Amino acid sequence: MQQQRFLLFCLWLQSFCLYLICANATAKSGDELTHQSIEAIQKRNLDILQETLPLGWKAFCDAPVDEAVMLLHNGINPCDAAIHVMTVNNRSIELPIKAISEITDFDINPKRKTLVYVNAYYTPDSYFSVQAHLKLLQETRRDLNIIIVDFARDVLQLYYTVRHHVAVQGHFVAKILNVIIQHGVAPADITVAGHSVGANIAALAAQIYARQTAKLTGQLIAIDPALMCQPADIYVHRNSSSRVVVIHGEGDVFGVRERRGTIDIYPNGIGFFPRRKLQPGCGTKICSHMYSFVLYMEALIESVMIPAVKCDSWSHFRKRQCDFKDAVALGLKYPDKAGGVYFCLTQPNPPFTFMEHGLRYQRNLAYAAKAN
Repeated sequence: MQQQRFLLFCLWLQSFCLYLICANATAKSGDELTHQSIEAIQKRNLDILQETLPLGWKAFCDAPVDEAVMLLHNGINPCDAAIHVMTVNNRSIELPIKAISEITDFDINPKRKTLVYVNAYYTPDSYFSVQAHLKLLQETRRDLNIIIVDFARDVLQLYYTVRHHVAVQGHFVAKILNVIIQHGVAPADITVAGHSVGANIAALAAQIYARQTAKLTGQLIAIDPALMCQPADIYVHRNSSSRVVVIHGEGDVFGVRERRGTIDIYPNGIGFFPRRKLQPGCGTKICSHMYSFVLYMEALIESVMIPAVKCDSWSHFRKRQCDFKDAVALGLKYPDKAGGVYFCLTQPNPPFTFMEHGLRYQRNLAYAAKAN
């Protein structure tokens, strides 16, 4: 009897072990299947975002992606962002966004003007590569303190920024402003700048700093501010800083059309004159959205003079009915009394300026009049 019980126990134990082996194999197979499914879903997410981005913010914001799967991957958290600062030996260093307090350990000289540039617009490696232009800007303009805050090194960061993270990122940049000002940089000597989504984050940061300290930063440069997913997330307003310069670029599905600054510059009338849709040399709206960024980088990096004159309308500008004594040049310096709407003509390829033809653009305005 006892021997039979022992044999039954052995049979049960053998069956149980076989069950565990089979269950483990099934679980492993399920894990592999789940892993493959998650990777497949994520690939589809990326494909959808890449496909919808050229269609404008509405399509991008409404993209049918699986956010639950996206959350499992790197590149969606504000903490994935980076800060770029310069060392005294002319080398750009990348810091994690959490290292805000360490910024002043690097080459920040309170006697210089300071540019805090916020990037929150993803571009693949191309002529329009935002990161490549900003790195060159930082290495070229050693007469400035340049701090670059990069919130969109991939398309996932861009998606989550416009959908969820603008307010958090605005507070990050405001903390950077506080750190460098405590280090001795005067608020009046600070320009906060950004393109597209970055323009709205830069504006929000300037507003947060102003609320916290009752002081305004010297200048906000908003390069074709993004329309965003929600109108409430368009933070560029003329009271964001002591001076707000808006350089428009597209004004249809990506950038704002209406005036938002103390100075609003409309290169080639795009975004102001509804019939003109694309910037010179551009075949897409996303190209026109990027055009103003590249235009501004040429002015800062190459010191190319790109003048704009004040005019009541694009129609008056092309008819040369402007006050040509009231002119500004794209860059960091603007006359104290400058304000209103400004227009300029630029070329399809670098150098973009028409300065060689004189401030009145005689030849090219005549061409523009025929074209419109």
